[in-house]
Amino acid sequence: MPYQDLMDFDKVGSLNPEVLHSEEIYRRELATVFARSWLFLTHESQLPKPGDFVTALMGEDPVLVTRQRDGGLKAFLNVCRHRGMRVCRQDLGNTQRFTCSYHGWSYNSAGTLVDVPMEDHSYHNRLDKPGWSLLQVPRIETYHGLVFGCWDEEVPPLADYLAGAAPLLDPMLTRYEDVEFVGPMKWRLVGNWKLAAEQFASDGYHGGTTHASAASALGTDLTAMGKDENSLQLGTALGHAGALVTPAHLPLTMRQGETGAALPELRVAHMNVFPNFSALGSGLFRVWQPRGTGEMEIWSWVMVPAGADDETRRALLNKVSLSFSATGIVEVDDSENWSEIQAASRGHIARRLPLNYQMGFGLDRDDDRIPPFDGKTGHMTNDIGARYFYTRWAELLDGEPLTPAPSGPALL
Repeated sequence: MPYQDLMDFDKVGSLNPEVLHSEEIYRRELATVFARSWLFLTHESQLPKPGDFVTALMGEDPVLVTRQRDGGLKAFLNVCRHRGMRVCRQDLGNTQRFTCSYHGWSYNSAGTLVDVPMEDHSYHNRLDKPGWSLLQVPRIETYHGLVFGCWDEEVPPLADYLAGAAPLLDPMLTRYEDVEFVGPMKWRLVGNWKLAAEQFASDGYHGGTTHASAASALGTDLTAMGKDENSLQLGTALGHAGALVTPAHLPLTMRQGETGAALPELRVAHMNVFPNFSALGSGLFRVWQPRGTGEMEIWSWVMVPAGADDETRRALLNKVSLSFSATGIVEVDDSENWSEIQAASRGHIARRLPLNYQMGFGLDRDDDRIPPFDGKTGHMTNDIGARYFYTRWAELLDGEPLTPAPSGPALL
């Protein structure tokens, strides 16, 4: 069955909840969505010097991102070529060697195997060490300091991939002359990764109900944002989506965003770069790491001005964390929703019951206020972003899976 058949966005406006539970679909996601898309890895501010490294995930594959001696960046599968152990188990640091803690195989920062214990005795000096180097991520590029990687050598350039998201992404990334990313904070949560990505892409409708208590505590009325005729939602052909809103409707913890000259009266509220990199206008950035069909791991960063004094830095971190962190007063509302959806929709009957994606159905439009991009806009309370998200998701699932060719010669 074509994966496009799991949704009807042409006539009905519905989605099959099987997308949240099928193990076959999940394995296909890893081989297509996560193997063929640009995925966020880190920010350049976390790799300022040669030898600096961070560990990240691409789907469920662990990767290692390193700053090279020439100033460039490389990324590798963080898996030892000997027995498959993770080579590096630290989040970040600086080193010229990565040594596997199992048998001691050692790789330099360029990923080359340079030392094997007892090589002369055990391999009789016949091991082609360069041929058993770490598997390199073939594409790694940056955008305003964001570092992305992709396993697909033929993927379009990152700047082209992100062009449709520029009206949402650029205002946040260019707010300060130079920025740093602080984090990531990490925690696990019951719920399919798409529940979170879709909400950040599209859902301006839930705030007045889900976050009523939090909104009251933060001194704002989120229902007013949903009724504001000037606020809008964007959806693009590559699955990127998000919302621009009148700033007076945002909680104080989200009132840092700016926009380009095209829309000076609006601010970025929330967005998602397909598939799983999300942001809020406050300077919060997220990756929803897939951990099976029913669990995700949340990685969360806060953007601060580079070189900010301790007081400014602490104030920004506290401002964002009050609402969005493992125990944030807004975060816990969303977390409960995602976990409950995952539990309630997994039964034999429930997972066959179509879900409603009709909000704003048939009302997508071009908007001459937005710089040219490959998508449409709709009112803030609209499922346009979710429909674009799942349409792109199905396109990739229906395509050919990517399986990197194995490398490594036999004994010489």
